[in-house]
Amino acid sequence: MVLSACSREPSYSQSSPDATITTAKEMVRRGDAKLLVKLVYSEDENMKKCLNRLGHALGRLQDLAKELEKAFPAEVAKLREDAKREAAKGGSQGLASLFTGGGQRAREQARRAADAANRNAPAGSNTNDPFTAVLTRLFTSPYEVLEDERNNLTAVMLDEKTYTLLYKNGPIVPGIALTIRKDDRDGRWYFVIPTDLPILSGYFFRSDEAWRTYTGLVATFDNIVKDLIDDVRQGKVKNLNDTARVAGEKAFTSLPFAFIAIDRLTAAERKKAGLARPATPAPAKAPVPTTGG
Repeated sequence: MVLSACSREPSYSQSSPDATITTAKEMVRRGDAKLLVKLVYSEDENMKKCLNRLGHALGRLQDLAKELEKAFPAEVAKLREDAKREAAKGGSQGLASLFTGGGQRAREQARRAADAANRNAPAGSNTNDPFTAVLTRLFTSPYEVLEDERNNLTAVMLDEKTYTLLYKNGPIVPGIALTIRKDDRDGRWYFVIPTDLPILSGYFFRSDEAWRTYTGLVATFDNIVKDLIDDVRQGKVKNLNDTARVAGEKAFTSLPFAFIAIDRLTAAERKKAGLARPATPAPAKAPVPTTGG
């Protein structure tokens, strides 16, 4: 297994599972979100290239949050105040709610976030779309789980070289164990992407073409964020809701091509592995009535 290599500041420790979690928060705090992917196991050179492109996108996402705070300081401050107020009432907020607490609570929190976003927006620009609310929170606080909820993230030992990552003593993603593993070659602990899950066996592939396709999907997201940063700097968006709307428009025109590539890749790889879905049977013909003779 090849690990992503990079130059790290001495204080960026991975000497233990807890140190790696803390380092992730420190990278975000210092404006080094692009380095988060260096804390992840890279299985080979193809995965390393994909992670490096993802790191570029994560850095841009952090830059977008900074630009939005400069452009709309009052809206961003109000959004964060509302989030803290909702969190004080009980239950997680923001990105954590996408993965924890069950579907009903997540939908309720998305509705509350939409209401909060509406209170911040100028007249005539309100929306009750939870998707817009989630995008707004993503763009303004992309790493709030690491920044604000580090104490709720813990590592529990599975064996001497593997720990599982928990949020408030429960799984971050229901039904999926996210782990931190020690690499004997450098003694550092790395987050492990659960690519070996049986549920992914027919949908995630490791061929050269597969990794090029995945990297292309990440590049598409990266370019969308880059365009959003330019729009904010040039004053082409009016407020946070408008930013989310423009992001949705950019995604609508760009992502379908990436998803088509993913769909074609999946079909080709499943066929190669003998996992192709059976063809849809033709409709049965109506029986021809017989007559006695």
